[in-house]
Amino acid sequence: MKPIQLLILIAVVALFAACASVPPNELVSARSAYQYASAGLAAQLVPAELHIAREALDLAEKSFEENSDSYETRDLAYVAQRKAELAEALASTAADKAAKDKADADFLAKQTQVVKDTKADLAAALAALAAKEEARGTVITLSGSVLFESAQSTLLPSARSKLDEVSNALAAVGERNVIIEGHTDSQGADSYNQDLSQRRADAVRNYLLQRGQPADRIQAQGMGEGSPIADNGSPEGRANNRRVEIVILNNASANR
Repeated sequence: MKPIQLLILIAVVALFAACASVPPNELVSARSAYQYASAGLAAQLVPAELHIAREALDLAEKSFEENSDSYETRDLAYVAQRKAELAEALASTAADKAAKDKADADFLAKQTQVVKDTKADLAAALAALAAKEEARGTVITLSGSVLFESAQSTLLPSARSKLDEVSNALAAVGERNVIIEGHTDSQGADSYNQDLSQRRADAVRNYLLQRGQPADRIQAQGMGEGSPIADNGSPEGRANNRRVEIVILNNASANR
């Protein structure tokens, strides 16, 4: 064989060898998919799935080395690509779930703190108003002399600051029903005292509604002179009986 012919033959053989060693598109895609998955969160979040993808890719690579142009190589590469993509998808899902779980935990922690702060604010507000606990609920007692002039049902200017404190306390309570009870001493006719106590209870209710309290949760009830807390035979006793009681009902009382 002439030297020139030998060189041509060597070149042709080398060309065919080079073509035969070019990996199929399926294997190229599988390599790329695995590289993308391993560079992301899959190694951290779904290492087992990523390992399965690696093993599948190794099988495709081995098949390519043994028979670079076989259908088996393409099939194994296709499987390897899908397993790598699955690992990436599972990692993405796990990352989303972890983010949601953290957001839920943060929200729960924040809400828990809000509840604690609300309870603390409520306790402070009720302490400032000298509230007391009874079977029916929490009772805030306001002296009639602080709220109204004698025999009147128009709120005094000084009453507004006290009722603002009450409104703040009610806002901290949340969804609890409230009854505003007007009380008088025994001076005067029963019918007059009943009417006066109702008008005073209505005046307090209307003010609280203006402050944003829900109308469907606040009732006003005139009690007249029928529920004294002191002796009406003395000026001091009558002064104590002239009062408005704001009752924040507990659940049992609210359901009756």
